[in-house]
Amino acid sequence: MDSQPSGNNSELLFIETEEVYFSIKGNSGSTGYDESKSLTIIIAGKEHVDDVNKCLYFKEYTNYEIVIERKNKTDIEFYHENTNIRNKVTPTGRGGNIISGIINFRGDIGYSDLYVMVNGKIHMKIIIEVLPSKIDYKEDYEAILRDVNEEIYNLAYGFLGRTYLAAEINNKRSNSYTEFYSILNYIYENLMKAINIVLLKPHHELIKDSRGCKYQSLKNTSMDTIKWLEKRPHLLENVDGRNIPTQALQVTKKVTLGTKENRFLKFMLITIIHKIDSFIRTYTSTPWEKNEDIINKLNTMKKAINNKLKTSFLKDVGSDYRNTSMSLVFNMASGYREIYKYYLMLQKGLSINSNIFSLSMKELSLLYEYWCFIKINSLLRKRYKLISTDFITINRTGIFVSLKKGVTSTLVNTKETFKVSYNAFKSRKTSNLGSRTEGSKTVTQKPDNMLSINKLGSDKAYEFVFDAKYKIDTSIEYQKSYGGIGPKEEDINTMHRYRDAIVFKNDKTGAYNNCVFGAFVLFPYKDEEGYKNHDFYKSIEEVNIGGIPFLPSTTRLMEEFLDKLINESSYSTFERSLEPIGRENYIKDEYFKHRTVLVGSLRNKEQLEINLKGKFYHTKCSNINLAEHNIKFVALAQSKKQFVGEAGITYYGKVIDIKVVKRNTIKDIPSDSEEDYYVFKIDKWEKLYRKIEVKGYQVRRLIYTTEYLLHNAQIVT
Repeated sequence: MDSQPSGNNSELLFIETEEVYFSIKGNSGSTGYDESKSLTIIIAGKEHVDDVNKCLYFKEYTNYEIVIERKNKTDIEFYHENTNIRNKVTPTGRGGNIISGIINFRGDIGYSDLYVMVNGKIHMKIIIEVLPSKIDYKEDYEAILRDVNEEIYNLAYGFLGRTYLAAEINNKRSNSYTEFYSILNYIYENLMKAINIVLLKPHHELIKDSRGCKYQSLKNTSMDTIKWLEKRPHLLENVDGRNIPTQALQVTKKVTLGTKENRFLKFMLITIIHKIDSFIRTYTSTPWEKNEDIINKLNTMKKAINNKLKTSFLKDVGSDYRNTSMSLVFNMASGYREIYKYYLMLQKGLSINSNIFSLSMKELSLLYEYWCFIKINSLLRKRYKLISTDFITINRTGIFVSLKKGVTSTLVNTKETFKVSYNAFKSRKTSNLGSRTEGSKTVTQKPDNMLSINKLGSDKAYEFVFDAKYKIDTSIEYQKSYGGIGPKEEDINTMHRYRDAIVFKNDKTGAYNNCVFGAFVLFPYKDEEGYKNHDFYKSIEEVNIGGIPFLPSTTRLMEEFLDKLINESSYSTFERSLEPIGRENYIKDEYFKHRTVLVGSLRNKEQLEINLKGKFYHTKCSNINLAEHNIKFVALAQSKKQFVGEAGITYYGKVIDIKVVKRNTIKDIPSDSEEDYYVFKIDKWEKLYRKIEVKGYQVRRLIYTTEYLLHNAQIVT
């Protein structure tokens, strides 16, 4: 046997055995070497040590050609558990000497088993490893898996993927079908061995059979017989001075297999059969192509377990098990102990952190999409002291768990509401949302993530698209054009489409307006500092469309941008729009004309405390002309002289009553003056979302402003 690179640049791996020539071909750069990676070659059941290629690994989204040539007049076949891989490698030529084909692992990351079959038996098994090319395997890929799985357990798992990762049992009680299938595959042979051990030597018990009989028929006596007669002296007769019983209790012992342990054993096996049945029903009802080998394999497993139930002592054992205590039989007895262990394994879930099981992961592009949604939610929850959140909804009806399309996570702080929607449909069949009709008037749009912010002081939701794209452009031409590595051009064009296509109908004017203020590509790239010079980063400030690098190790720019969006006023957000939503509302005089807010000064801290506690504000009638000003709110201005670091406008309240009184009747703040004063009764004092500063200006006399400016202004001017 020989294993070596051939010298041909297109031949990445070559293996020769007594039966076949095996090779994997690909373009230059389609493989890599890393000391922590490994290639395993098993021939005729024995592992072959290949020092040259042991650190060889393969890459995602890359084409590889498999070529297998037989050396003898034998039947050769290529096998892979995934049908998309298996069906690509087929016989070529007339003689049947060669089978070949092009395979691609797409975005599936992890290990993959390639089999060469000779005359229907496994001749060679090659275990290769596929690694991501766009992100760091250890730092980012494993972090994505961890984040996704911790947020929503088993969301990361796929079914019959092109690759798999190592996993171990954890203590989660509910597992997915994917996990169940992986565990069943692993334990099945040992489960059947354990069942056979039990059937050869089942647990049994001796039970007493007691019945009355004539004394002459009594075969043996026991203490039970004596105690029985002591309680029945009327059965004794005096014969020749001796008390002879006319009847006695005959106690015999017999063996029974109907023990609680065997009832529980039968219950466990029936439960496993039912779970296999449920799996088959779910799998066959899926819309995608079925793997008949999987169905046949599961049916064979089910039939074998069922035969053990029907052809052994278990057929006469009851299956009703209600005893919650566990006997020593399941801890100590051979066979029982193993079956109980496998049963528990099938009830539990898997964690991706060991080397016991083979567990398929979902394609990395989909995982990245899930992670972006989850991470945006996580950043908002962590940074903005959000007081409530809707639970992220998942779909568990299929073979594996998926994030439900259109799900929205709602997060709230004291003043504003944020909504993060996953794959929300913006259909051409419009839907009514509040006072507006929103959607696409042409083609249905499905952005990965949409952030809606309901700003204080505005009745409109400001929407921003964050589309996850597991793609980057590293070509020299691209870097020359845009100033470095970054998102693909077509993905940036998609952002323009989202902003233009998603509109709402203004109920008042009947006109259609854009409701997306910005659209951004989230892409896997690590060099945040270098990316700041990229044209698609600069374009965010210029036209509110661009790209943001986003990985577990690369979140700073995204966090800063979310901060900026959330902390800016609604007017600042409005200015981001190239074609402002509701322009007529922002430029009309009413926003600045109706000055219904009275901003009053305070003499000292004591007055602030009294006003807040008493829910009122007072000022001279001569200071205000209520005929000109319809006062609906009062805001309190704290001067720099009296309040130092607490200076500014923080508190405001809605006016519920206005009275004219003599100054000396205001007992909370005593005075001898008989001058007329207005007393504004306040419903409740509230805090502004952000304090209005009084830089270079002191509120010494009353001023008037609008509700819009109260909630959106940053300084008093």
